Amino acid sequence: MSSCNDWLDVQPTTEKDREDLVTSSDGYKQMLYGTYINLVSTDLYGRNLSYGILEGVARNYCKNPVPNYNYLDNSVRPTVDAIWEKMYNNIANVNSILKDIEEHKSEFAKGEEELLEGEALAQRAYMHFDLMRLFAPAYKGNEDKIAIPYVESYERVRYPHIAEKLVIGKVLRDLDRADSLLSAGGDPLINGAQIVTYSGKGIFTANRQYRFNYWAVQALRARVYMYIGDTANALKYATLTIEKGPFLWVTETDVSAGDRIFMPEMICGLDVPDLPNYYESYFTSESYSLSDGWGTYGLNVFEDANDYRYLYLFTNDKANNKVISCKYKQTIGSSKVMKKQTVPLIRLGEMYLIAAECNMEKNPAMSISLLRTLKLRRGYLSEDQGITDGSTTSQLRDYITKEMRKETYAEGQMWFYYKRLDSPTTPDFSPWWSGATTTMKTSYYTFPLPESEKEYGNLPSSN
Repeated sequence: MSSCNDWLDVQPTTEKDREDLVTSSDGYKQMLYGTYINLVSTDLYGRNLSYGILEGVARNYCKNPVPNYNYLDNSVRPTVDAIWEKMYNNIANVNSILKDIEEHKSEFAKGEEELLEGEALAQRAYMHFDLMRLFAPAYKGNEDKIAIPYVESYERVRYPHIAEKLVIGKVLRDLDRADSLLSAGGDPLINGAQIVTYSGKGIFTANRQYRFNYWAVQALRARVYMYIGDTANALKYATLTIEKGPFLWVTETDVSAGDRIFMPEMICGLDVPDLPNYYESYFTSESYSLSDGWGTYGLNVFEDANDYRYLYLFTNDKANNKVISCKYKQTIGSSKVMKKQTVPLIRLGEMYLIAAECNMEKNPAMSISLLRTLKLRRGYLSEDQGITDGSTTSQLRDYITKEMRKETYAEGQMWFYYKRLDSPTTPDFSPWWSGATTTMKTSYYTFPLPESEKEYGNLPSSN
């Protein structure tokens, strides 16, 4: 990926540089690799949109990085603005790939053009969806609310902000097209899992779990439909991924040996080369700790000391009197395995929780079964895995919320779950005070647009 440096230095690249790259399939591949490199910056999924600010505002750390949820604070505003800027910059780079790729199909080996174009469309959909979840109100009741621009072309123009329902329509349209292309290109992950190795990096079709692959498209569809309240389609795509995808449950042996991101279950993730340095920088600080003191921690959250997520994904830092996540302290011994620098974007456990939530009213028995399966695979030993027979919808909601929190800790998803439900409180991740909560307001769940966008962007005058 070092050959992508020049591409990344210009935001966006000059037209001359672009013309040099689009003369061959290798040039297109370099541009695509460059978009993945952009995604793993600390402004995006290398920190802030995974274990960084989103986990802080979800109250998964003792210290909230946004005092009183004031996103306009001078200490916070640059972080929020950088998310917007870097994401749209990367969308511009993706659109540069898509601009005239079909004119160069003959440059690619069989299936490669379809895979590349499909990945680019899926990545564009993923980024716009997260931008809407961050910078626009929760979808329910705000479908006609003006949200964000959906940028689909490589042009220097002021793209209009459009309604949330139109953003979602474009996200789903891009995912439909990505599905068709990835199928036509014969995505190797469709029919079976791959061995993930560093040695395969030079092969375009290798390491598909680190790319926006066919199953990432299906899982993202489930996540999008869940966010907008379309439980029928959310269940359809979550179930498809569960039943047809090549993903297997991680074993305790794997986890105890160092697989802290549950590689067999990862549907899509990012290779973050600097993750070991990020871990040492951030997770040794007070801002990313879970408690002020040591002792038995987390059992009011995990409920069972046999839970793999409790046993292996947290560490009791007695020397500094705090508990910290060690999910990203990935110390797998083999240099050939990418597990040691991975940030997951979508995992199998979330699909089970989406399916359980979709079933909790109409088919509570199925919801119970799905939750028990997940908890069994996380090491719970009791016969019912802690899920009571005949649980009510309210009880199932509580179970799902607890499992979502445990399953996606330090991955940036819990914040969006609370937002979708307009939760009036968020539970504090405290080992000492069971039931401690933070009171929330609806306004806390929406990041402000950058001042530059409000001044120069193409917003309706009434917005």
